[in-house]
Amino acid sequence: MTWALRHRRFPRLRAGRNLQAQSLLPFYVLKNTRLFDLQILRIGNNVYVRQQARHHRSVRKALGLKGIRQSIVVTNNPSTIDENQFLTVRFPNLGANDVIVPGTARIAFNIALDSDTDANRTVVNNLGRAIVKKTSVKLEGNEVFSLDDADIYLCYKDLWKTNKERLNDAYHGIHVGDGGNTAKIHLGADDAVTATQPDASIAGAFGNRFAIPLDFFQMLTDHGPFYQAGLADRLLFELTFNDYGRVVTATYANASYQITNIALEFDIVTHPDLARLMRQQYMGQTVQLYTRVLRHRKLALNKSDVTWNVNLKTPARSLQGVLLLFEDPAPGAMGPAFGRNSEFYYNPLITKVQVTVERIPNQLYAQGMLPYQHWDEIVKEFACEDHKSTELPSTDITTYFRSRYALWLDFRSSHDQRLHGSGRRVENASEGITLQLDKTAPPAAPSSAMSTF
Repeated sequence: MTWALRHRRFPRLRAGRNLQAQSLLPFYVLKNTRLFDLQILRIGNNVYVRQQARHHRSVRKALGLKGIRQSIVVTNNPSTIDENQFLTVRFPNLGANDVIVPGTARIAFNIALDSDTDANRTVVNNLGRAIVKKTSVKLEGNEVFSLDDADIYLCYKDLWKTNKERLNDAYHGIHVGDGGNTAKIHLGADDAVTATQPDASIAGAFGNRFAIPLDFFQMLTDHGPFYQAGLADRLLFELTFNDYGRVVTATYANASYQITNIALEFDIVTHPDLARLMRQQYMGQTVQLYTRVLRHRKLALNKSDVTWNVNLKTPARSLQGVLLLFEDPAPGAMGPAFGRNSEFYYNPLITKVQVTVERIPNQLYAQGMLPYQHWDEIVKEFACEDHKSTELPSTDITTYFRSRYALWLDFRSSHDQRLHGSGRRVENASEGITLQLDKTAPPAAPSSAMSTF
């Protein structure tokens, strides 16, 4: 599958004049605290550097607001859903002084499995991502975000979290290092080892309840508190639930899932001054920056071919990059139905990538992109900016080439993820971008084997 990531901002929200940075103070995270100041002195032709301790250093920030915080659970209508069905979730009308805490919004549900012939049936890893195949977000009636095959993209993105982050995402259905035993205890599989700890304690805390995080929409995570009362219409999410065979793992293809008790969960803070500042920002038409991800194409290709050609003919004002994810339908890999590994991504052994942009050849890499450059390129986008200089992500170079492979082509002038709008402008839709992928044919690959990306 080919993904195009673009820098976007909401068309109706533009910078206002009276924005107050203090409105975000309750949710400000202090980073990069300096212990010393450097002073550079020039005396004649000599330059001296003096390091002076910061005696006023503090890891805390003043002006914290004393608001009332509360966790909210709103039962959705409808509260049940089936495969390939369309679920609409609207944020409720909150009080005039209520704001939603960033990063707390999620859709929770209970899941039960049915299988007449397989008592050991379970679900794929990262259920909160894998169960939704399409997401759409509407703001004031306008669609601002839409993503097909969301399960494939978001499951891959979560592989770049740290090991501790993945371990702590048990509510989202991520289980690390337990061989799937925690999920089996969750769902009452006959072969679950219920005496194993901490699997049993984690499963006992959550039961068969899981959550779909709404962090893919950055207005709820990166732009301070979300103020629902400042919008003319409620924020709306539309989710399409996935096929049984892409969620349930079972010996026979007659297994299914039932989703019940769907609810929207989030935290709010009630504070009149904070709400007033957010209202002023919305009235002043402040900018909301976010990345729009488009699943551009989905192709079926023969694994035995030694050259693949891909064309992207969609214009972009700020193209952040192009991502290619590969699926292998063979058993034990990404497929087949009811045998899916949601965290396995096929490596087609690409030996050279040649990029042509608007009929201009040899773009990005003058001599073509070679295999040793794939790792450095993927780190630019998927490793958290604060983790790029560390060894924290759960994906390392070994797991990347073995089972978490993806081809990323970065079109930004700077790969700093904190910079917005540095992507390349592609205007000629008729020419667009052409990729030539030279690859090694796998040994004894059958002509009917297909790789989908």
